[in-house]
Amino acid sequence: MAEVTTTTTPPLAENAPVNATDYKPKLEEQMLAYASIYTMALICVIWGSIRSLKYVKKTIAKKRLIDASILTSDAKKFPINASLVLFTLYLVFKGNAIQDGVTLARTHVLPHVPETYHHYFDTVVDYFPKANGTQFSWRDKVNSNYPSLEPYVAQVPEITKQNFVTFLVWLMTYEGVCCLATLLKPIISFVLRLLPIGDRWPRRNISYYLVFKSGKKEMEEGDIEEAKKDNVNKYFEMEFDDHWIWAFLAVSIVGVLHITHRHWITNNIIAVSFSIMGIEMLHVASFKAGAILLFGLFFYDIFWVFGTDVMTTVAKSIDAPILLMFPQDLLAHGWQKASKHGMLGLGDIVIPGIFIALLRRFDAHIFEKDGSKLKSRYYFVATMIAYTVGLFATIAIMHHFKAAQPALLYLVPACLITPLTLALIRGEFSQLWNYSEEHITERFDAMKKDEKEKIENANQKKNKQVKKTN
Repeated sequence: MAEVTTTTTPPLAENAPVNATDYKPKLEEQMLAYASIYTMALICVIWGSIRSLKYVKKTIAKKRLIDASILTSDAKKFPINASLVLFTLYLVFKGNAIQDGVTLARTHVLPHVPETYHHYFDTVVDYFPKANGTQFSWRDKVNSNYPSLEPYVAQVPEITKQNFVTFLVWLMTYEGVCCLATLLKPIISFVLRLLPIGDRWPRRNISYYLVFKSGKKEMEEGDIEEAKKDNVNKYFEMEFDDHWIWAFLAVSIVGVLHITHRHWITNNIIAVSFSIMGIEMLHVASFKAGAILLFGLFFYDIFWVFGTDVMTTVAKSIDAPILLMFPQDLLAHGWQKASKHGMLGLGDIVIPGIFIALLRRFDAHIFEKDGSKLKSRYYFVATMIAYTVGLFATIAIMHHFKAAQPALLYLVPACLITPLTLALIRGEFSQLWNYSEEHITERFDAMKKDEKEKIENANQKKNKQVKKTN
């Protein structure tokens, strides 16, 4: 998904030394940066895997179904969908990509289109970005056509590359703060319950549930509230309580500081929270789905990092907390003025992490099935060691060649070969390969219901045909 790289960013603090970007980090400073990134990545995977097991067990205990799950069909399409998103972002951030596309359309497409339709093309192009593909001229067009709207149009933000990046930063920061609040909520709850105020606010913890859904068919007023899941489309759902709100307010300072300062410390706090919650909530439904996902992203990462400049361009253009970073000039310039960072994309943590979390759940499945007195964590521990070795190899090779590396090139073989080899040794290959949790996912349940309905409809048609022949 992302690469490990060393880049130079502008000084993050005022009064930063002018020669900060020309500074060459010493070996001990680089080792400190790599070790810090290394440690944060391992914490994310271990913590997220533990929470993933608890989340799935809690869901099963409450007889619910998991909605955010990756099935085998999703895993097959994931690299293609990820490539489309990545390349779209590349076109947005690449200075003249849209204008080049317009030129190609004029030279190769328009000659084959009747001239009577050419003016429609020119009208649309007039609204396309100008100034090297970074700014749209729609304001001038709207103002010239509708002068009365000019005072209102002036209040609408311009659609620029910088505004798009700013929107992404705000969105990712908000989501990261929500993740951080969820992680720290148990601590806030513990503190609030110590207050000697009885069952009063803020100790009292009231739950809230927000949902936005629409019916798949026409309904009477009030029926949609109690309609079955099969009859509604759910667009938004959020469940929280008073203690989560207090946690959100407590950690919102992290989001404010990140938006105003873009500091590497606030970036890491948000990124670590993202990774842990991502590993917990992104549910891989089966070992086969996880293997297909890793195998596809293995080639995805190699192509976009080694084959093109797409990954590097997008990673350097998005100034959002989507990676772990640690300064390599920390000892020389201090934590405020450091500007030369080593980086690791969150994709290289979350993607292997959700697969390792699946193996943690498989360990629990084996333990419950065998009824052993000792909890076995063979697959989780072995694959965590393999991930550690793969991550170390990534950082070592990146340091040696001084170039961006597709981390999944080293992490995927380590995370796939290790559990399969261990399963062969332990005689559990068939159990591991066929391990599936699809039966506890909403989409699989919906697919089963659809298949059942199709079979019933087919049987009804056969019965009608038999009656007609009789």
